[in-house]
Amino acid sequence: MGDLTATATARPRTTVYDVVLRPRRSLVRSTILSVVFSAVPLAVALVWVSLPLQLWPVIAGVVILLAVVVGAVFVRLATAFVGVDSDGVTLRGVLTANRRVARERVHGLVRATTYGSAVERTNRELVAVDADGAPLFRLRSDTWGDGGIDRIVDALGVRVRDEPRPVPSREFARRWPASRAWYEHRAATVVVGALAVVVVAGLLAVETAGLIGG
Repeated sequence: MGDLTATATARPRTTVYDVVLRPRRSLVRSTILSVVFSAVPLAVALVWVSLPLQLWPVIAGVVILLAVVVGAVFVRLATAFVGVDSDGVTLRGVLTANRRVARERVHGLVRATTYGSAVERTNRELVAVDADGAPLFRLRSDTWGDGGIDRIVDALGVRVRDEPRPVPSREFARRWPASRAWYEHRAATVVVGALAVVVVAGLLAVETAGLIGG
C-alpha cells in the first residue's frame, strides 16, 4: 500500500485588535432620521408623480436604485470600524474604501481642532503621517468620537504634534490635501450637485407634462 498524504487546509488568521472604534451612535441615529425625512418622502413623491402618466418602469427603477444606495449606507454603518493591532491599522470607513496601514509606517500623528462656518462648532481631527511627513490616514471626531481619537493616539504610541489653536477646516485641508476623502473634493461636490439638479428637473418636467396632458 502506498503512503497516504492529506493536504492541510490553513485557516485564515483572525485578527485580534488591541483597540476597535465604531461610529458614534449619534451618527447612526442622525443617518436614520435623514433617510426617514428625505429619502422616503422622495420615493413617495416619485410614485405620486408617476401615477397619471403610467411611468411605473422608470419610477420603479429610480426607487430601487434609491433603496440600494440607502441599504449600502446602512451596511457600511453597521460594519465600519477602525482597528489597531500589533501589525497595523485597519480602516473601514462609512463612505471611504477599506484600507490597511502597516504600523511601522506610522511615524507621527498630528492632532488639531478645526471649525467650519461657525467658530463655536469645532471638530477634532487626527492625521497619521509617515517618516517623510506624508499623510497615511485621517480620523474625525464627528464620526469616531473625541474619546476614540484619544484611544488611537494611546494605542499607536508615536510622537504627537498638537496644533496650538483651532484652525479653519479649509486651512487644515490645504495643509493636508492628500488626507481628504473623495467626497471632500470639489469635483465630487459638483457631481453630486449636478445629479441633484437632474433629479429635480426631471420631477418638474414629469409634473409639468402631467398638468399639460390633463
